[in-house]
Amino acid sequence: MDFIDRALQFIPKPGIFAYLIIAFQLIYTIIFIVNNVSGYSLDVAGIFNIIFSFLTLTIFVSSLEKFFYNRFIRRVLSILFLVIIWSLNTYQSASGVPLDFSLVDSNIGISFSREAFSVIASYFSLLNLLLLIVFIAIVILFEYGYYLYRDKENVNFRTGIVGIIIWMVLIIIPVQSGDGFTLFTKSMFFDNKKVYQVGDLSLDYPYERDSIPLTSFHSSVPDKDRPNVFLILIESFNANFVESRAPDGIDYTPNFNSFINKGLYIERFYGNSMQTCKGQAATYFSILPSIKGKLFVDYPNLNIKGFPGLLRDSGYKTIFFQAYHDLKFDNTDYYMKKAGFSVVMSYGGLRRDEDKPYIWGWGVEDKIFYERFFEMLDSIHAETPQAPIFASLITVATHIPCTMPAEKRIIFNDPKDIKENYSNAIRLSDSQLPGFFKLLKEREYLKNSIVIITADHSFPMNEHGVYNNEVCFYDETFRIPFLIIWDGVIKPERVAGMVFSQIDIGPTIMDMLGISEGNHNMIGTSIFDRNDKRKVYLIQPYNGMFLEVVDYPLKYIFHAKTGKEYIFDLKKDPMEKINLISKSSDETITRLRDSLAAIYLNQRLIDENRIINANK
Repeated sequence: MDFIDRALQFIPKPGIFAYLIIAFQLIYTIIFIVNNVSGYSLDVAGIFNIIFSFLTLTIFVSSLEKFFYNRFIRRVLSILFLVIIWSLNTYQSASGVPLDFSLVDSNIGISFSREAFSVIASYFSLLNLLLLIVFIAIVILFEYGYYLYRDKENVNFRTGIVGIIIWMVLIIIPVQSGDGFTLFTKSMFFDNKKVYQVGDLSLDYPYERDSIPLTSFHSSVPDKDRPNVFLILIESFNANFVESRAPDGIDYTPNFNSFINKGLYIERFYGNSMQTCKGQAATYFSILPSIKGKLFVDYPNLNIKGFPGLLRDSGYKTIFFQAYHDLKFDNTDYYMKKAGFSVVMSYGGLRRDEDKPYIWGWGVEDKIFYERFFEMLDSIHAETPQAPIFASLITVATHIPCTMPAEKRIIFNDPKDIKENYSNAIRLSDSQLPGFFKLLKEREYLKNSIVIITADHSFPMNEHGVYNNEVCFYDETFRIPFLIIWDGVIKPERVAGMVFSQIDIGPTIMDMLGISEGNHNMIGTSIFDRNDKRKVYLIQPYNGMFLEVVDYPLKYIFHAKTGKEYIFDLKKDPMEKINLISKSSDETITRLRDSLAAIYLNQRLIDENRIINANK
């Protein structure tokens, strides 16, 4: 008993600040339970999680108090930690899951732009802000009333260190329970290297090829001048909104719907990941995005080739034009030049004073963006009239949170959530899409043109109770529209029951243009190659990392952090409600599980700089 008593003396006892934090966390726990936040149910697992969260948080804050040896340290650490707890709880309340360290680590460099801050701020409601103000006021009141830490015996470095050690033990044990602060700290120790350091490397550069396979499609194309190609990536275009209606019966995308009848539409097309730079990596380079960090930011010296470079070498004028003003964002400028674009520009360089009413949120509306693009294109054509055009346009008006001026709202006059804001934005974008085709047809030098409309990535719109692209791992995070229009050449067609993704865009364009020569690293295949065995690979790098393969109709999902597996039948269960993992045969599970080797190999090749041989 004496030993136990002596040991207990070293365990930090909570002071007033610890009790304030516990009260603060209790309020959020109630909010989480009411809002059905994952991990905060009143069943056995949920109650264990709640108890564990208060245990770890109490030990940490009680230990922190032992270092409050002067008024300045006390004030700074008290308010700082309160803000940290508030931020993590607010994020968890809005997203439904705790903040993951990998999300912060990968995106910290872009979090301080005005537009990015607007997205971050959208998580913080007035109620959350009021709670923070109230508790900061309480802390200050206790501090200046000299009640918070009047007993100097509360300062004890040795006890504080012991408490931190106990807390770290609780952090390290493999229990995925706790408050947002505990789970955020746990996520810092998640080693994603163990996920991908595998993969067959029978060749030093397995992606490298000296020619591009063509299908029979090109042999049926009339012998015309080389067509121009326009690849439009509409920001955050969720495929679930195509051919769908708002509750009052208004179509979300009536113009895009009408264009489907004029071209080739892929019903099940996927973005390979869930951020713009990751979608661009898959689209322009035809490889899978990195599962850790960002290809454009974390691998500046990667030897890699993009299909725009192949087009440039074939005589095309290659143009990258984005609506967002900052080309340095996510190192876009550098990587688009590496991809092979000879012209890399943003709308910001062409902005006019009269454009101001059309600029809000993350940037300019599509209408003005298209107008400025064609004005620029006319100048380029005047300089090199003999060169056909390949241009990729990246819009921005549908970027979350999509808060737009009231007079521009078409569907919801008083939007109440992200989906209603997004609905207004996607409808406005759709209403301006015909303007692109009008400007295209007004120019004689563009009369023979291919137009491809797709997206950089999708965005979940509460299909599974989630509005957060860094959290969701269901189809709505990845499925995007894909439509090709080539008047007089491509007959209207809908392709169903087969899956394609962004890595197939480059090979498809090369196939349509009949370009088969060139050293490249494209791993996708043309959509005109209707191979029933094709698979699509999807990467959600955050929230513990979800790696996925769609082998239609089956979809397999592996959660790297917990080892949990899912299998869904997308044909019978398109909303992914029934996990078939326990009902699937060992052969099926093994086959799907082994398919992820393609993702592991892709990451290994990126890490080891073996995408393509720079010396060849």
